[in-house]
Amino acid sequence: MTALPLWFKHLDKEIDELKRFLRVKVPNESVCPKCRGVKLLCGRKTCPVILQFYSILDFKKFSDINEISGNSPPSIFVGRYGYPRVEIGPMVPPIKGDTAIYDFPEKWTNLSLMDILRFRSALIHGRLKADVRKPWKLGRNYDLILDLALSRNSPEVEMRFSKKPTKTLVITEEIIPFGPTAPVKSMKLGSFKIDHELDKCFADLDLKASDAVVELYKGGVPISSIQRAFSVGALGVKGSRRIVPTRWSITAVDSIISRWLIDKIKEYPSINEFHVYEHRNFDNLFIALLIPGKWSYEWLEAWFPGTFWNKFGIRAVIYSDYERFKGRKCYAENTGGCYYAARLAVAEKLYSLKRQAIAILFREVYEGYLFPIGVWNVRENYRRAFKGRPKKFESLKKALNHVMKKLRIPLSRWAEKSTLLHELFYQRKITEF
Repeated sequence: MTALPLWFKHLDKEIDELKRFLRVKVPNESVCPKCRGVKLLCGRKTCPVILQFYSILDFKKFSDINEISGNSPPSIFVGRYGYPRVEIGPMVPPIKGDTAIYDFPEKWTNLSLMDILRFRSALIHGRLKADVRKPWKLGRNYDLILDLALSRNSPEVEMRFSKKPTKTLVITEEIIPFGPTAPVKSMKLGSFKIDHELDKCFADLDLKASDAVVELYKGGVPISSIQRAFSVGALGVKGSRRIVPTRWSITAVDSIISRWLIDKIKEYPSINEFHVYEHRNFDNLFIALLIPGKWSYEWLEAWFPGTFWNKFGIRAVIYSDYERFKGRKCYAENTGGCYYAARLAVAEKLYSLKRQAIAILFREVYEGYLFPIGVWNVRENYRRAFKGRPKKFESLKKALNHVMKKLRIPLSRWAEKSTLLHELFYQRKITEF
């Protein structure tokens, strides 16, 4: 078990109760402020890791259990470490009844950060080791995982563990936090109701995974449900189905659906005015600027000092990625899954308008965003923004003036990081702004 970091030294009493099953994992591939958690955190009262620590105090009794019974939302997690041999298994709270809200990001935008953390910390993850290329070697356990993934209700799950649960606090933007984990010795699944749309795609062994994702989306299946089915290898052509780590499946589904929508959007005429959409949530500001022209897209996010990915900075750090009409050929390394989550939201809006546009999306992350809660935060809050009525302007200058009154960072700094704004400024005199 990894030693606890120095940030926990002032929590000696609580550590005595939790040190048997608590450890902390932070990434080690980069440096601050881009490290996203490598350096030791400051240990102040608003430390996001400490918040996660306190959120599991109510569940410390599960450090001494060997089994659990509860209703899964349904929820399944697939890790990525050790790929292609990964850990997969259900996530189950020690709660009976309808627990759908525990893993339904589409319904979380009205919750508080602590509500979300409380729900997620209650989920106990049962782990089974599997080869992503040969998941059927798990036998009956894999059948149960598939049934759970295709369920539309909250089935009861019983799990027996070969070891007592431990809790790992993982520092990452892509994965939503969850509670203690333990290797599964055996599991049982109670009665469940199959989602017929998911089951239809599961049964079609000639349907490509990407086509299945689009069909499910068109059929009204929630994004989170599609991602779950994609992750457990329930979609795709016979012989080609694979388990996909949860982190990758989330971005893959966002990318597949948004790419399909964008192909449709490119056939539509351009908007003829400048549109600005805005939404605030979780101490984040989300702004979308839609500009007349052929489809292109840029995602810009700024993390202010004291926020999770810029804890020791002295000024806001801006990251960006973009694509032109022909799209991207490589992964959006600078901004990761948020790029595709936001792209899906704006593509949905333009598809509903039957228009195309140049889309520049801004996100400012302020000090009150205490810990990352997953890329769903970007997708769902932009979806909410696009449900509102836009401010409309007759010129780029007026639209940008309005946007900059909302954002804290001045236009000059955004322009330094933005490829599309830079190109627009060359088409118009910078003095106009």
